[in-house]
Amino acid sequence: MTKRNITLLVLVVAVASTITILFSNNGKEIGNERGMVAEDFSLPMHGGKVGKLSDYFGDVIILNFWASWCGPCRDEMPALMELQDDYGEKGLSVVTVNMQTFERTLKDAPAFIVEMDISLPVFFDEKGYVADRYQVRNLPATYVLKRDGTIEQIIPGEATYEGLEALIVPLL
Repeated sequence: MTKRNITLLVLVVAVASTITILFSNNGKEIGNERGMVAEDFSLPMHGGKVGKLSDYFGDVIILNFWASWCGPCRDEMPALMELQDDYGEKGLSVVTVNMQTFERTLKDAPAFIVEMDISLPVFFDEKGYVADRYQVRNLPATYVLKRDGTIEQIIPGEATYEGLEALIVPLL
């Protein structure tokens, strides 16, 4: 193959890849800002399995980032579980991500899960990958995603039951 043919092949593959990405996300950009499709991730979960954010696409998703030492994270966790109980059958999935790199020790998050009797799915961001991709700097942080994974709202700081309910009900 000549250099020209190789260059042409690379160009064709690049264009085809770009078209595939655009159409597979309905033309929406993948990222961490409102209006973008939330970036998928695969992480270990409490209970030992590995899960992906995209496992929950098809539902309205409340994606919550927390750490065990964070007072507002502790305060909002019961509201998050209550929302899941109240709206789960209508197509809501509340999923959480523990920021392992923000924890004092790796034992703190599992102890917090037991202490709070957390019934929600918990991902463990052990290496800070998701924190970096979503630019999580302060906790808690909550993203509300539409059924197609598009970011509808970003809530820095503590979220309330009523505030989240007002955001999710129109999406359900």
